[in-house]
Amino acid sequence: MPRYLIIGNSFAGTHAAKSIRSIEDASEITICAREKYPFYSKPKLPAFLAGEVPLESLYIYPQEWYGENGLKLLLNETAVSIDPAAKEVSLDSGKKLAYDKLLIANGSKAAFPPIAGLDHPWVFSLRTLDDAIAIREFAKGKEEVLVIGGGLLGLEAGNGLRKLGLKVRVIEFFDRLLPRQMDKDGSVLLQEKFEEMGFSFVLGVVTEKIYEENGTRLVKLKDGRTFSADFVVVSAGISPDVDLARTARVPINKGVLVDDCLKTDNPDIFAAGDVAEHRGRTYGIWPAAEEQGKLAGTNMTGESETYKGTVMSTTLKVLGVDLASLGDITGENAREYFRADQAGKIYQKIFVRDNRIAGAILLGDIKKAFSLQSMMKAGTNVKGREDKILLPDFNLRAMV
Repeated sequence: MPRYLIIGNSFAGTHAAKSIRSIEDASEITICAREKYPFYSKPKLPAFLAGEVPLESLYIYPQEWYGENGLKLLLNETAVSIDPAAKEVSLDSGKKLAYDKLLIANGSKAAFPPIAGLDHPWVFSLRTLDDAIAIREFAKGKEEVLVIGGGLLGLEAGNGLRKLGLKVRVIEFFDRLLPRQMDKDGSVLLQEKFEEMGFSFVLGVVTEKIYEENGTRLVKLKDGRTFSADFVVVSAGISPDVDLARTARVPINKGVLVDDCLKTDNPDIFAAGDVAEHRGRTYGIWPAAEEQGKLAGTNMTGESETYKGTVMSTTLKVLGVDLASLGDITGENAREYFRADQAGKIYQKIFVRDNRIAGAILLGDIKKAFSLQSMMKAGTNVKGREDKILLPDFNLRAMV
């Protein structure tokens, strides 16, 4: 009976286990997780931070689900090394876990810019449920927070804290918000909406240090300006957590290098999710982690299904604003087609390259997002219809 070991119990790891179990009824499947919680929704952490959802509603699968599906779940156990020759994984507790097939799905970690003072106890990041619990507890009785990072995670964390009644200031290195999801014009509209709700922004600046002086907590910018706050949340992106994979001596670039079957150069070791790098790309989004996990689990049983990549997609609903960003929005070698209303409530743009949709931005009205994403994945030829796609009454479903 084959022994499957999965390191990580988020989207990639859990869906890999489900795939294996759907194929093999009697195999031994062990999931090892460094956190003390069963599979929960990280996208819901800002809502939990804001007190909008209880802890129990975060769980996608409660602990009983694992036993019901014949899965052995080891919580609060951190894998520290992999011995490919012995086919063993060592845990920080001293235990050793044997495997026949191994999946590295331990995700990513918060990326921290080179800022002095990140070790202050009033400086946080929001990556895990424990982070959210710690921030929510610390925020009690506080008035102002400074968020370093104007990307998706920073804005969602800031909005969660705004809903707790805090004044939120966001500092961003780029000259616009959501630099990976929005073009400049769309970002201006989004910023205006945020400012109407009480956010304040400092854009296009470099944070130099975080420090405390005469009892005041301060953030200093490279241009000399300083801002005070009761605490700081750093949200400067994520990076694949490759430390464990290094001990297995598998090839690593930004992430763990995998082929189209999500396999490393070791035929018994696979990788999926935020930690994996496929065809030069790391994704860092849960749809890709789920898709990769399902396929990796299937291939660990001996199948050879191929992963063709995931269309990059981001959806955000904050301050009542709907945003969807799909694919490549750089506009490089692409024709742009644009629609907006006079009230500034709707801003939409598609990018067409070689008669196919390369990317899209939908702000205020995202009803076409699913169809556009399906067209991008299928490579639908839109020649002659490019200027009609964003019209409200144009039926995209007929083209998918």
